Amino acid sequence: MDPITLNRLLSVADAIATQRKKNTVLLEDFRRIVESQGRVKRLKRRIQDIFRIFRATRWLIQSCQDPNVLLLTEEFDDFIHNWNSGNHLLPMSKGLRNYPPYSKFLDCLRQETQIAIPRREDKQGLALRLKRQYDINTVAFDTFRTWAVSVGHAFLSPLDRTLYWGGDWDEEQPTLERFKKSCLESYCLSDKTSGFANLGHVAHLVCVDLRISFQAFEIRMNQFVEKSPGEFRLAPATMRRELSGYFKITSIRPRREIDKERLEAKLRGDDPPQIQWLEHRFLEDGVRIKGELIKLIRWEASDVAEK
Repeated sequence: MDPITLNRLLSVADAIATQRKKNTVLLEDFRRIVESQGRVKRLKRRIQDIFRIFRATRWLIQSCQDPNVLLLTEEFDDFIHNWNSGNHLLPMSKGLRNYPPYSKFLDCLRQETQIAIPRREDKQGLALRLKRQYDINTVAFDTFRTWAVSVGHAFLSPLDRTLYWGGDWDEEQPTLERFKKSCLESYCLSDKTSGFANLGHVAHLVCVDLRISFQAFEIRMNQFVEKSPGEFRLAPATMRRELSGYFKITSIRPRREIDKERLEAKLRGDDPPQIQWLEHRFLEDGVRIKGELIKLIRWEASDVAEK
């Protein structure tokens, strides 16, 4: 089994959603779609691997009457619907958890709670331990950590090169009150300039404290801003700090943004754009609140913040 990158998986899912005929796609067309996504070594094996993922995630099944006809399921429709909106990360991630190799990776990370990412020259020790304890090789680990970070199952800290389990969140947990408490404590621990702290660095501390993903932090922060806007001041101003390093915050881009880029290119008469399926940000780029990247936070309603 060759681990499939999330970019590759999303490009195939998007092509199927675009070229489907109602709820079906021919097996021949599935193979053609995979082949059209770029030159790959061992194409036949790649097609088999991606087909295995689509079946495991319950996005498609083979017709009993004709095995050359693939039936797209309600789970696939839900995935595309949630991807289109860009607002329903939890439902999007459910299908991916059904894929056994990825599920094994998540079980590993859940048990470890955090895994330090070694530099390239120091990888051998981690590779041996993962293989011995969880039967996961380094290629699978590197591939699935991008899956996990992008769909909210993990938080990869750019500040301490550590992958944290971040899947303990849902529509109700953590509560907004618990989130607020962690935000205030993290703000108090953060370096400040004129009373402002870098909101991305606050997010790092909160994600580690609550064992949630960066996406979960953004969702809760937007709820917090809406409910208690007078407790803090937010600002998009630039803070002069060194970038946090190689690792970035990664998330799946809403499909509606991709469709918009395609349409704009078509109207201009340009060639189809090179699609970027994932958004990459440094912590210093800020947190997306009401569609705008906000970089700084200053607590306004607590004397504790000034101590």
